[in-house]
Amino acid sequence: MIKITSIQQLKNLAYKENGDFVEFYIFLADGLARSCKRISYRPSEAKQWLIINEIDATYQELLERNLSRKTIIVEAINKEAFFCV
Repeated sequence: MIKITSIQQLKNLAYKENGDFVEFYIFLADGLARSCKRISYRPSEAKQWLIINEIDATYQELLERNLSRKTIIVEAINKEAFFCV
């Protein structure tokens, strides 16, 4: 697993030229639980994030400026609890 330490690193890992999603985990409760997310970053489409939340199969399309407002991803990065599989 790769610990995500910045938004730039997340962008680099989540961007795939073919649009594929990449699997990430947020570790919760000091690692006792985890939340799986499949993420795709689209820099050419207004810096758009596509997120599938595996826990409830919800789907989000977010602009970059909304990533910290509508997800806990930025908080998880800051807490060193966000990883790429």
